[in-house]
Amino acid sequence: MAGIKIKYTKTEQARQKKVLKVSLRMLPLFEAMEKSLMATINTIGEKILHIREIIEQNEKKAENWIAVLNDSWVDLDHFISVNEIITKQVDVAGVRVKQFEHVDFNVNPIHDDAPLWLDHAIELMKEQLQLLAEIDCLQKQIEILEEELMEVRARVKLFENRRIPNAKMAIRKIGQKLQDDERLTIATAKVVKTKKLEEAVS
Repeated sequence: MAGIKIKYTKTEQARQKKVLKVSLRMLPLFEAMEKSLMATINTIGEKILHIREIIEQNEKKAENWIAVLNDSWVDLDHFISVNEIITKQVDVAGVRVKQFEHVDFNVNPIHDDAPLWLDHAIELMKEQLQLLAEIDCLQKQIEILEEELMEVRARVKLFENRRIPNAKMAIRKIGQKLQDDERLTIATAKVVKTKKLEEAVS
């Protein structure tokens, strides 16, 4: 409240009571949002770790023929490329984000003289690219959710450290001032009444 001027009136007292009431009602909502966002970010983080494990498993499965691929004249980039990453807008923990759907690939036809392992290599590459695209989408979700979490935390601190304490202090100070003014008014009235009685007797 330092530096904040308080109007010591009943109107201001009523306004501060309203501010306090609204703040006390809003604080739990923002606290719940904070917990929800944190839980969602952790869940997405765990999902990313799980997808990375699948990518590693796929790489281990491919170890047997990766060496053949490296020595081969076949260039996989000639047969497969990413056309578009398809996403859709969804609400996650009350925040609008893009959710991964699938990757749209351009796949060129395989010639008859191509190695037998090429089909498998293309399918594996498609799966790996899908998984990498999903990770990228999930990481962007986390970035957006973390920005929202920072804003929500700022609001929680605003209510906890400023609005609620300031409103409580203002209500208390205004209440004390109004009581002091009332007591002074009553005391003054008694003095005036006593003086009038003394004048009437004399």
